[in-house]
Amino acid sequence: MINRKFLNRTLFLTLLLCCGTVLLTTSCSSNESKAKVVIQEFMKNQGVTDLNVDSFFTDPSLPGKAYSSATVTYNFASSGGNAQREFLGFIMEQEGSGWRIERTTSYTKDKQQAIKLLAGGKLRE
Repeated sequence: MINRKFLNRTLFLTLLLCCGTVLLTTSCSSNESKAKVVIQEFMKNQGVTDLNVDSFFTDPSLPGKAYSSATVTYNFASSGGNAQREFLGFIMEQEGSGWRIERTTSYTKDKQQAIKLLAGGKLRE
């Protein structure tokens, strides 16, 4: 026979762990969506028709800073007739509960490279 207190405690801890995971996941996606809004605002006068945030990384050793990369499609075409696309990277700084763009930088989707860029480094060509 299984102890009822043990079952209740296990159920409570499992429920608490699930809630924490949901909160953490929601928080990360919230930061990414906030970053997307800031990037859209930054690019609004440049003829952007589509903007996708490709990555969003933070580093615990650099609190209040984040790296985000985005693929931007413009409303004009290249000489080949294809929509012009650009791959951009941004160093972002926390401002209140949101983000602001501190500066543009190289594009990457790799977390280690993004952390290197956050620390002021450069990517190898």
